[in-house]
Amino acid sequence: MSELRPAAGGTLWRHADFLRLWAGQTVALFGAQVTLLALPLTAMQVLDAAPGQLGLLNAMEYLPVACVTLLAGVLADRVRRRPLLITANVGRALVLALVPAFAWAGHLSMGLLYAVAFATGLFTAQFDVAYQAFLPTLIERRLLVEGNSKLQSSQSVAQTAGQGLSGVLIQLLTAPVAVVVNSAGYLLSVVSLLAIRTPEPVHDGPRRSVRAEIAEGFRVTMAHPVLRVVMVESAWFNLLWDVVLVVVPIFGVRSLHLGAAGLGLVIAAGSIGAFGGSLVARRFGTQVGTGRAMAAGMLLACAALLLLPAAGGPTPVAVAVLTAGYVLNGFGMTVFNVHSVALRQALVPTELTGRVSATFRFAAFAVIPVGGFAGGQLAGWLGPRPALLIAVVGLVLGAVVFYASRVVRRAGAPNPAAEAAPALVPAG
Repeated sequence: MSELRPAAGGTLWRHADFLRLWAGQTVALFGAQVTLLALPLTAMQVLDAAPGQLGLLNAMEYLPVACVTLLAGVLADRVRRRPLLITANVGRALVLALVPAFAWAGHLSMGLLYAVAFATGLFTAQFDVAYQAFLPTLIERRLLVEGNSKLQSSQSVAQTAGQGLSGVLIQLLTAPVAVVVNSAGYLLSVVSLLAIRTPEPVHDGPRRSVRAEIAEGFRVTMAHPVLRVVMVESAWFNLLWDVVLVVVPIFGVRSLHLGAAGLGLVIAAGSIGAFGGSLVARRFGTQVGTGRAMAAGMLLACAALLLLPAAGGPTPVAVAVLTAGYVLNGFGMTVFNVHSVALRQALVPTELTGRVSATFRFAAFAVIPVGGFAGGQLAGWLGPRPALLIAVVGLVLGAVVFYASRVVRRAGAPNPAAEAAPALVPAG
């Protein structure tokens, strides 16, 4: 039976290779958030893109999840994962550099932005699967909660503070030039990955057809009730969250007149909540159990988003309401993510982590292009505020059902994951 026990005294602070991974990933995550806001703002400011085009741009970035994630999982279980991470980051750096290059040459177009978003998504799909499978080979399983807490703190802070930084950079440098920051971040991450010295085991098990190995990942994931329910809720959240991601820039810039820098700083304020969530996630999970911690985090994160469509009136009031929503959302999602990822890594054998992670991400992320496209269409048909309200109400309803699930709430006693289920074993 796999157990996730917090390491006494913060053991990973003395793990040099984990610190290298953490530092490189933090830099890359901040850069990625710059592009998340810079690409749509480039389309809006330089090419005067319509809401439908912005939705399609967002969809193109996540469409590769449906195309290559399952194959990426098989590859991550067949070869060493660190070279996959390095290759993916080099690829993302080179592809994103095309945006400022074409902008300076005066040849920027929506077609190019669609192609860049899609190519970046391909590399990201491979990186994310290999990354989650790489961590259990780098640190002991008893340290997974601590490791994921630290990594999630970077991701959560980057998701908010990184967009705040991007708003300022875009205001000062223009959106296409700001994309250069992301390219530099990926290259710095490559340096940190090259510096890791912990040997990675060779995956020398029996080779079967790609189809058979993909099927095994599906079978193992679907056989576990907790993983199955968490995967469904993650898919529902991502579907509607991407509507929010597409509509918020339109709502903030065109309806509330915050400007790129103002919108970025509002979103950045959510890093306070995200960082707070990373600090309490382990202790909270220890006290109430992994399942209850996940469910409570998701419910808080979704309920907080009700504040977004409620924002209005004088600019200071609108900013305060939006900021509160992002702070509480960041706190809740960090608590959810820390325990969701650590639970999956602990319950799945190393030789299956790539395929199980790929199955999970395929189901949870393949819906994102639909959400991005729907967000653009809803904003165009109804306006940004009604579109936001529809998405947020759907998120809250999903979170309530997830919180009420007995399977989730009983997953893990006060010692996180101790009673969730025995570790999964490969299918025969």
